[in-house]
Amino acid sequence: MTTKVRLLLGSRTFALFAFFWILFGATTCVRNLRGYNLQQMGPDALVRYHTFTLGHSPVPELRPSGDVFTLSGQRFAAKQPGQFVWGAIPYWFLSRVGIRYEGDYYLTAALVTWLSAGLLAALALALLDRMMRRFWGFSDVSSLVAVLAVGAASTVLAYAGIAHHDVLAGALLLFALYAQEADWARGVERSLWLRVATGVLLGLVVFTSMLPALIVAVIGLSVLWSRSWKAMLAEAGGFLLGIAPLLAYNAWYFSSPWVPANVAGNYRDTFASPDWARFLHHLNAYLGNGGLSLWKFSPAVALGVIGFFLFPRRLRRLRWTLACALLVHLGYLLNIETLGTSSYGPRYLLPAILLLAPGVAALLDWRAERLRSERLLVAAALLAYGFLVNLVGALVGSMYSDLDEFPLWRLALRLGQLSRHSAPLAPAMAILAVCALALHVWGRLAPSDAALPETRTTRS
Repeated sequence: MTTKVRLLLGSRTFALFAFFWILFGATTCVRNLRGYNLQQMGPDALVRYHTFTLGHSPVPELRPSGDVFTLSGQRFAAKQPGQFVWGAIPYWFLSRVGIRYEGDYYLTAALVTWLSAGLLAALALALLDRMMRRFWGFSDVSSLVAVLAVGAASTVLAYAGIAHHDVLAGALLLFALYAQEADWARGVERSLWLRVATGVLLGLVVFTSMLPALIVAVIGLSVLWSRSWKAMLAEAGGFLLGIAPLLAYNAWYFSSPWVPANVAGNYRDTFASPDWARFLHHLNAYLGNGGLSLWKFSPAVALGVIGFFLFPRRLRRLRWTLACALLVHLGYLLNIETLGTSSYGPRYLLPAILLLAPGVAALLDWRAERLRSERLLVAAALLAYGFLVNLVGALVGSMYSDLDEFPLWRLALRLGQLSRHSAPLAPAMAILAVCALALHVWGRLAPSDAALPETRTTRS
């Protein structure tokens, strides 16, 4: 057991997990904890008042403000309930040791965020790297660059310090994809339990956020490639298990399992309604020269779109699955009224950004024997730019109301206003970084004959 633990601590997967988890904790800022108090109201209501309804706490920072509607005299969040469940789990344990919102709101909120969104996002990114190397056959260097692009040089960094439904749902989506690809990698020795796990995780994605619902549908339907009725039934059964909590929540609070919160609250700006002028405006906002443009916030990730045309033939199934998922998601975003109301960067593209990582790796691996060093230099420059841009949003706060303006320069001026109290967990993260590095080095010193060979499976 000791040898296995040392191998785990010395692994690349552990190193990436520790890096991202510590990074997300260190950049969790007070302004986001204050602005996104809805993400803390839910855990407080569940743990202390045993309800999903809001507005019970006497803590001033937990007073309902935006994204809340009243129905039958009770106040509800216009969000899926799953995000509150993921926050309530760590808050239940924290409250048992005396760390509560009424005692120190900002410390408690920071820990709840770090132990929910930060933890799941870091684990998902570490597994994404492992998936690209072991299941899809991308090189070690390209996989690392791709994961750093989506995890540290994109909007993911700006929002991983918030117990946000889109970050949580994006992490669960990657977990589901990992379980599905692990099953494909087994070849003829398929595991129905992995298919059940895939279905459960896809159901939990929708329980957490409605935004990636169409992506869930595409990834779920990709089970048809298996041409196995057992696999299809296992994944469908798992999906019903995963989405059951959402159906129960809707039925209990909104009188029908098919009425989600945004419909109950009549948030029509999230309903798709085609309009040509709006379509072109949103297309420019996300992929053109608009204030939310992916090219301005995450150019390294944006280039991943090109990589989808460079996938090797063995990854044909993966290419079509991810391409269809990205297209239907973008199609939905271009046909709804809202761009996110207040955000730093293309927040609605968060699930899609995570799925662009294989495209980044494919672009770097394409004809790798030619111009490899030049590509890596360009990639390093784009990573540095994306990291600095999104670090500003993470440290200063991601609530920016003028979505037509690129906010970097204006918010960067506020960096001088930050103090040692602006990031509650930063000192602890510095200590944890030293401990994680020591553990990793200790693990790397494990006897070489105990190392387990890391085989790759590229079947698709």
